[in-house]
Amino acid sequence: AMAESKKMFDEMITSIERMRSEVTKLININERAAFSQAEGLMERLEQEIDELKKKETGLKQLYSTEDHIHFLQ
Repeated sequence: AMAESKKMFDEMITSIERMRSEVTKLININERAAFSQAEGLMERLEQEIDELKKKETGLKQLYSTEDHIHFLQ
């Protein structure tokens, strides 16, 4: 009976360790996927910021040009 109980507990421990290993792998996979997605979003946001800055510069130049035209009139 004692040997049978020990064997059962050993099997349970092995099974739990296997499950823990699988869960750890899944967590790592999900973590890498989330990190990769975050990097992609950051790149896209940086591109959008650059585009908005270019538009802002263009608008400032246009506004400055209009100010000079009004001044000259």
